[in-house]
Amino acid sequence: MIRGRREGKNIVNWFPSLGVAVWAWRGAIALSRRPAIWLPLLGVTALQGALLLLLTSPHRGGLSVLALPLVRLLGGEAATHYPILYYALPTMFFRANLVLSALAGSIAGGAATLLFARAFGYDAGRSPYRRAWRSAPALIVTTALTLGLLLGLAALATLVPGEWTLRSGAVRWGVRGAMMVLLIVVQSLFVYATAWIVLKGHGIWPAVRDSVRVTARTLLPTLIAVGVSALLHFPFSFASGRVDLIAGKLKPEVIAGLLAVQI
Repeated sequence: MIRGRREGKNIVNWFPSLGVAVWAWRGAIALSRRPAIWLPLLGVTALQGALLLLLTSPHRGGLSVLALPLVRLLGGEAATHYPILYYALPTMFFRANLVLSALAGSIAGGAATLLFARAFGYDAGRSPYRRAWRSAPALIVTTALTLGLLLGLAALATLVPGEWTLRSGAVRWGVRGAMMVLLIVVQSLFVYATAWIVLKGHGIWPAVRDSVRVTARTLLPTLIAVGVSALLHFPFSFASGRVDLIAGKLKPEVIAGLLAVQI
């Protein structure tokens, strides 16, 4: 009887949590009609597009001056040749995008947070961009810390013997599922740090501490909101890890198109 009550209570708790998550997504979608709010994130998207163009242009006219050294740095000499360039493209883009996310992405995220807060009535001052720039050191370090933890967790998958994942689809998908859950949890713990930094002027560790506290208090809504975003991104990241299959059945250039859609 007690067990039944507990299960019923847990089910009931899911409904308000799901409602909060849906409300958050609906609010974000509604604000999408205000281009100024998305401008910082669109700027990062433009930088990612330029990065992808550079990585696919080691022998393309004037771009080769920048592209060729960058490709050599990220993928080695072999990556400067066709079609190896496209086989190495996801790894090269991932490495370069980590740096871009830590530097430009963190500051853009801070500016976007201020613009979103202003849309909901918060006084973000005259220049959210200037305010985000002043918080750049804390934003960059916090983002780098988050990315570092995510990379560390991703490396745990290599501890599973390769022959296990090759022989068993259940093991392979079990590892993927476990890694996704861990990544969602870590992202959820850090998801509010940017807001604490730009809205309240917190330093790095106070922002991380208070982000963890807020996540603990709003655990289910936060996990759902972050999890939906991760699940939407999963098909693209999964396909990016199958470059051999894609390039074998289609043209290698399709890999660049896949990364462009992922951006």
